[in-house]
Amino acid sequence: MSAGLDISKVFDSEKQLFSQQGQGFFLLDARIKIGLLFVVIVLNVGVAINTLSAILLFIGLPLVLWSRPPLGRTLLFFIAPFFPTLIAAIGIAITSGITPVLKIGMITVYEEGLIHSLGVILRVYCDITWLVLTFITTPFNTILKALRWYYMPSILVDTLALMYRYSFLLYEEFTRMNTAAISRGGKNGQWNTIKTLSRITAQVFMRTYDRSEKIFSAMVARGGEQFNADK
Repeated sequence: MSAGLDISKVFDSEKQLFSQQGQGFFLLDARIKIGLLFVVIVLNVGVAINTLSAILLFIGLPLVLWSRPPLGRTLLFFIAPFFPTLIAAIGIAITSGITPVLKIGMITVYEEGLIHSLGVILRVYCDITWLVLTFITTPFNTILKALRWYYMPSILVDTLALMYRYSFLLYEEFTRMNTAAISRGGKNGQWNTIKTLSRITAQVFMRTYDRSEKIFSAMVARGGEQFNADK
């Protein structure tokens, strides 16, 4: 295993985290969490009312603080969508609407666009908050069991399980090749760094395809072909 990430350490840390169950959503059944998440997404995205999204957000945030999930993972959930959401909100604010509220050179900010962009930010972070409450406070295998309880298609649940398992292995593959490239001077200078990362990424994609073929062959050898035929 690579020094950057060991899949066994990831699973061990998850077991350790959930062996000492905390409070709040950690104690709630995974089926209830997924049901609540589904209801929130329907209300937040389907109804798409800013006031309702704000209420759901301000209900979720105290629940996150009460549950006290791991800080690092929680911050990652909240930080990851920040820049894409900000860019989308700015784009909406300057391209939609008829009532100007601010003009900077050739750029005009419209009142209707600002209201719309505020709604986008509210809906994104409302969903993120409830995703934190669902996924960070629940072991992934328990989530898969809950999805099966809801009669989600087996192909979808199995695909999620494979994605979760092999995403760590692919990251390890990337880490090993990146470490090897650094030791051979492959990142001396900006241009060399770009070329090295491009080659590593291409290799990861090629190895991903090769690994998927091997996994498929192994599944067929264990009756996967018959399963597909039954479907």
